[in-house]
Amino acid sequence: MEGANLRGCNFEDPSGLRTNLEGVNLKGACLESSNMAGVYLRVANYKDANMKNCNLRAAILALADLERCNLPGSDLQEENLKDVELVLMVTPLHMSQALR
Repeated sequence: MEGANLRGCNFEDPSGLRTNLEGVNLKGACLESSNMAGVYLRVANYKDANMKNCNLRAAILALADLERCNLPGSDLQEENLKDVELVLMVTPLHMSQALR
C-alpha cells in the first residue's frame, strides 16, 4: 500500500475491537483526516506519510517508523509511542499537539 491515497478513511472497527494494521507499509501514503483511533499500527512503516489532522487517539504505534511523517493537527492523546522512530519528522510532536 506504499504511496496509497487513503485520505479521510475510517479505520475504526464498529465492533469495538482494534483494527489490526501491524506491519503495514504505508510509506509516502496520504492518510490526511483519517480516523485511526485505537488502531493497532505496531511495526508499521509511515515514512514520508501525510497524516495531517488524523485521529490517532489511543492508537498503538509501538516500533512504527514515522520518519519525516507529517502530523500537524493530529490527535495523539493516549498514544502508545514506545520505541517509535521519530527522526526528522516534518512537524515534531511538540509542535503538532501536546500529549496528555
